[in-house]
Amino acid sequence: MSPHLDVVRVERVWSAGGVVRIAARTRELMVACPDCGRESARAHSRYFRTLSDVAAGGRPVLITLSVRRLFCASPSCGRRTFAEQVEGLTVRYQRRSPLLQHLVEMAGVLLAGRGGARLLHILKAPLSRTSVLFQLMRMRLPSVATPRVLGVDDFALYADVCGTLVVDADTRLPIALWAGRDAEQLAAWLRSHPGVEVVCRDGSLVYR
Repeated sequence: MSPHLDVVRVERVWSAGGVVRIAARTRELMVACPDCGRESARAHSRYFRTLSDVAAGGRPVLITLSVRRLFCASPSCGRRTFAEQVEGLTVRYQRRSPLLQHLVEMAGVLLAGRGGARLLHILKAPLSRTSVLFQLMRMRLPSVATPRVLGVDDFALYADVCGTLVVDADTRLPIALWAGRDAEQLAAWLRSHPGVEVVCRDGSLVYR
């Protein structure tokens, strides 16, 4: 029913309370230690993880997955045991499948908190607006190339508290934001980001 479930052994699928529930267990495969990289299949124990997945047939999906804790086979490795991760299905400390996590993140990127929460409710993956915003703030920002034309503007938050915003003047995308409007801050940024050919700014004299 889902390609990312092909890597595990699905033992049972049933519906209860409007939720599709899947019981599965990992296969007895070699798994690499996250520290030393040496593979092991020697099981220490098993435990259950509960994962939310994307909806199926308009109903939420919950996966109960039996995973192994394995012994590291390397005598020189400081990690004695480690929990196996299933590529495409589990992520350390994550209670959602990567597919559902991506859906939550994209809802936050496109619609922010309230709109993202409404969309996820329609998609049968309900989250509060604060949870959507929390997931959005956890995302890594994409790397930004040094722009050819840099836009610089200062603004006042209140009273004498000011800030500086620098943007890519070609794409109009923000690049950096810092407190204050000090010329030395801008000069330090330019020194650490060589490649800027033109700097555009407003009529303020503070950046001279």
